[in-house]
Amino acid sequence: MRPEGQPPQGGPPTAGGYPYAWQGPGYAPTAVTSPPPRRPRRTRTVLTVVLAAAVVAAAAATTALVLRGGDGASDGGGEEHPVGARPAPDDPRRSMVEKPDPVVAPDWRVQTNADKHSAFDVPPEWKTNSEDTYVGYNDDREGAEPGTLLVAMSGPSEYLYGWCAEADNPSARSMAGTKAGQGASGTEEAARNEAMNWVLAAYDQEQLGTFEITEPEPFTSEHGITGHTVTATVTDLAENRHEPCEAPEGGKAVTFSFIDAQGDLATWVLLTDTGFPEEPSQETIDAMMNSLRPYAVD
Repeated sequence: MRPEGQPPQGGPPTAGGYPYAWQGPGYAPTAVTSPPPRRPRRTRTVLTVVLAAAVVAAAAATTALVLRGGDGASDGGGEEHPVGARPAPDDPRRSMVEKPDPVVAPDWRVQTNADKHSAFDVPPEWKTNSEDTYVGYNDDREGAEPGTLLVAMSGPSEYLYGWCAEADNPSARSMAGTKAGQGASGTEEAARNEAMNWVLAAYDQEQLGTFEITEPEPFTSEHGITGHTVTATVTDLAENRHEPCEAPEGGKAVTFSFIDAQGDLATWVLLTDTGFPEEPSQETIDAMMNSLRPYAVD
């Protein structure tokens, strides 16, 4: 962990107009309102749209916006549909990319992302989605422009989807997916920025909690993808964090930023609630991240 009271190296990053001001100890982000507001329940809005549709502003605070493609989505219990680098139907020179088998265990499932040229495994109880499914968080702070998207990733897998019966719309306790670089100078900066931005966008937009981040560490998956990994956590949230659909303790993001097979910067993100009995273990997270491998490269 970084010594208390020091900001992340290189200053506060921004993503989608989401700046952070840091002051210690314990990386407690600066509160933007006084007195602090009650933190609303974490909810999400689910939309089934074509990718060309506009992003719709969400009504609930701390809203996860989900854009689901029209085909290829898995229901989490049935057979997965083959997805990958989809050739144009009038181009006979290209062939469909075969869906890879799991590498962690035979009963694990595979989440692919041809656009980011990668695939990774998830445990059998996780729900996989089509590659053209996007999950992200809108800016729900007071005064934010409606529909402003803070963070997003594509091809997500979700864990304990629909876990909270009191949610306005189904939500997951954990999710993992891949996203493009956001102007970072390299894998160290990308991993650090994404970890920070995801936990704060998902759990603490009011900047009321305590944030901790690890130093970027070199990491190479068992399949030769090389980059840096960072873990960020946020705790000590607002007083109503024990209400239904809230994480008992806070949230955590594990990121792995790498250069993909076509030379583009990409980041694998795992985001999870913390403090619940079924929380993914570090061993499970490590196995998922280690399974990241090249996929659908021409």
